[in-house]
Amino acid sequence: MEITIIGRKSSGKTRLFSILTGLEYKQFLNEKQIGVAFVPDERIDKLSEYYKPKKTINAKVTFIDLPGVDKDEFYSSKRVAEYKNSDALIYLIPYFSGYTAESSLSIEDEIKRFEDESIISDLASVETRVASLTRTMQKRKEKEDEIEMKLMQKLMTQLEAGKALRFLEFSEDEEIKLKGFSFLTLKPILFVVNIDDEKINVINGIIKNLKDKFQANHFYNFSFISCDTEYDLMNMDKTERDEFLKELNLQEDGRTRVLKDAFSLLDKICFFTVGEDEVRAWPIKRGTKAKEAAGQVHTDIEKGFIRAEVFNYNDWDLYKSEEKIKEMKLFRLEMKDYVVKDGDIMHFRFNK
Repeated sequence: MEITIIGRKSSGKTRLFSILTGLEYKQFLNEKQIGVAFVPDERIDKLSEYYKPKKTINAKVTFIDLPGVDKDEFYSSKRVAEYKNSDALIYLIPYFSGYTAESSLSIEDEIKRFEDESIISDLASVETRVASLTRTMQKRKEKEDEIEMKLMQKLMTQLEAGKALRFLEFSEDEEIKLKGFSFLTLKPILFVVNIDDEKINVINGIIKNLKDKFQANHFYNFSFISCDTEYDLMNMDKTERDEFLKELNLQEDGRTRVLKDAFSLLDKICFFTVGEDEVRAWPIKRGTKAKEAAGQVHTDIEKGFIRAEVFNYNDWDLYKSEEKIKEMKLFRLEMKDYVVKDGDIMHFRFNK
């Protein structure tokens, strides 16, 4: 699971990368940085407090920070190709006093510019594919080529109208074909507004307006952070951080908020395994079945899968007792085709 952080020069994206991953802040670095962040999850915190395991492992996400470039290079074909290679994007937008690196754009204008450039890029990709299919179909007649051409024409009509592909509805077969492409307007993206403390009191209203105007959803969303403030928070102990956040009237720090929002882009859910040795969150694609989920723990468990013993975190949080969960008939035995739900606590039985 890789998320690339992009943004204009001096927008704060490298500092954001450092905040999310905990790696040393290296300004003006001319090479790609890669780091891992563990996603905060109150559920795994509570489970660890109860089971007291030797180790606790949260879900993790890999972040990539690309070197800063001038505005003329931001939408170059080389740069766009790097955006497409990632599972999702975080676009950091500067909205703090004193930002003078480039001519100032409003938040809405910057989002619209990225949308327009993404549409142009996707249209070029579709046109290239249509030209290739046309040449192929002149030499042979294959049903699969005809089906793909129909899909490409559907995409082209949408893009030529200046509309993003995410607003289209696709059949299951079309979605399978689309996996072979990396269209930017289908790429999950989180726009993060980098503010200073002066904007704290107005930012919630700004984010709400952005969500309404641009039809936000789980895969196209908006958040905010003050990179300077968060960087200072990294050097405080928990008591100092809590007091500071209280002064700013914030429920959680920006790092936690952005990590949670970023993880939601990936259409993942988490199931948990618990015990004295380890409590662990396992991120899986929404819709994954029990046998496939077992393979995340170990391939041998998937091969020898018999059944899964399952109860959900919400029930555990209510009763705090596996015995009580069994008594309330909330403890289940599920077979290989069971669709795993977010928060399921699972123990797999398998042939060794």
